[in-house]
Amino acid sequence: MYSVKMRSSQNTSHISGAETICDMKDIEKTIQNYFKKGFFHENGEVDFLNLKIEKVTQPIQTFNALNIYENHTLNTLIQQSGVSHAALTKGRHYIQNEINYRGAIILCAKTGRRLDSTKERGVRVTHFAFENHSTSALSERVQDALAIATCISHHSHVKGELCISDDLSYTTGYYATPLGYHRLHHMKATNSREGGRIIFVDDSIHLDSYIAFLEKTPKRIIYNP
Repeated sequence: MYSVKMRSSQNTSHISGAETICDMKDIEKTIQNYFKKGFFHENGEVDFLNLKIEKVTQPIQTFNALNIYENHTLNTLIQQSGVSHAALTKGRHYIQNEINYRGAIILCAKTGRRLDSTKERGVRVTHFAFENHSTSALSERVQDALAIATCISHHSHVKGELCISDDLSYTTGYYATPLGYHRLHHMKATNSREGGRIIFVDDSIHLDSYIAFLEKTPKRIIYNP
């Protein structure tokens, strides 16, 4: 099995990204798909595209994907998951400011204090693959988001994750907890590059171990609701 990653940018500003874990026979098809996604993206012209292929040498951990839900409000979900209003306000600040973070920001669920020290890089969820074992037709976008949300939520100290895409025309976000993946519509204005990923956690979490799991452990997400 091989890990395949793509990142494209313009003047070092993030444009698009994608990744999976696949068999050798699927690498060429995957690269072609990622090349098109990286170079022909609504977020802008690309002046740099990186493709990275690595052989997976560690055992792959398998997780069941979160169930997908609709028709919940963010405020209700925040309250149910034990995240404070102050923490949500801080999280929205990171999403709405002018900095384009390349990964997630980790905040204390009570105070909103930032716990990671990755600055503008953020914490990256990498080395994962998504497998749909159901008859449900999920878009590539939802598959990627559901895989990342499942990885992030797989920890007892994680309260929730708020994500809003920075793609210009996509306004649906989500809030995920260990109990489910909740799609949230009309989370931003159309034609806005506003977006980001915020992880709310107990500040007693062993942060280095959690980040190592997100960034380095090979993970397979199975969707079979």
